[in-house]
Amino acid sequence: MALAATAVIVGLGSLAPGAGAGPERAPGRPAALRTYTVRPGDTLWGIAVRSVGPERDPRPFVDRLIEKNHLHQALIRPGQRLILPP
Repeated sequence: MALAATAVIVGLGSLAPGAGAGPERAPGRPAALRTYTVRPGDTLWGIAVRSVGPERDPRPFVDRLIEKNHLHQALIRPGQRLILPP
């Protein structure tokens, strides 16, 4: 009986929010870099809006894009690879 109860509790624990939400990484290990290849017509603003969603303010993401990619201007060109901030 105790063994069955333990199995149920362990099984329910795997349904907790966030369980299996993404790959686990070892503490101190950096997350994999996400990159984006600029397409014709892309802007930093448009990339930011797609990245954060329509409900969030894209300005902080634009700032992080500029900083992370060491851009001196907000101009980008097709084929350019950008590192996306986390």
